[in-house]
Amino acid sequence: MHYEEAVTALTEVGGVEDVVGLRVRQAQLYWLLGDERSSTSAMVEAQRYAGGITWPDALADLALSKAQLARWRGEPDMAHQHLATVRAMPGYEELSDMARARAMNLYGYLTEDLEKSGVYRSEAFRAAVDSAYPPLIAEMLVGIADLALRQGQYEQAVRLLAASDGVRGTPDRSLPDASRIAEETRDRLGETVFAEATRAGQQRDWRELAEITLAS
Repeated sequence: MHYEEAVTALTEVGGVEDVVGLRVRQAQLYWLLGDERSSTSAMVEAQRYAGGITWPDALADLALSKAQLARWRGEPDMAHQHLATVRAMPGYEELSDMARARAMNLYGYLTEDLEKSGVYRSEAFRAAVDSAYPPLIAEMLVGIADLALRQGQYEQAVRLLAASDGVRGTPDRSLPDASRIAEETRDRLGETVFAEATRAGQQRDWRELAEITLAS
């Protein structure tokens, strides 16, 4: 309901670019709630509004959100197609730190090569830090936690998740990867070690934790 009210208000004042962002976020949240039909409807609306704008960041946001949904659905080839659309945009290098961070983070999830994944995560992390936007930094820390998990560094993955929550101020329940990483590491470590690693992550500097994994 609040999203619909926001869309109405933004439409009235001509904020079409912001409407695209709201609709794509709405599409993701509907998907996380298991409402595929509403998710598709919201994305169609986002695409309709995007047809009338030329602002690169808004168009990139739409393509990146499509890529994210495709990844969540287990459609990596489709996710790569949407990412290729972003990287082919004129002025890609001038996109906002947020757009570049999200693109590189998605590549980090999609690539099976751990070394390449680390390179993508490093680029995403640098862009997020440059943005100075806590929710984005927190999201990138979850991505680095995914890298640590894939490297077999289970306690480090937990520490990074805890650091991510600390940066954001509260857990982000709209990030299914955080829940997935927490569940797998808890199963591997047991409750006691998991809790100890969580406390350690809450006490350590998030930059230091990120750099440890990215340097591995």
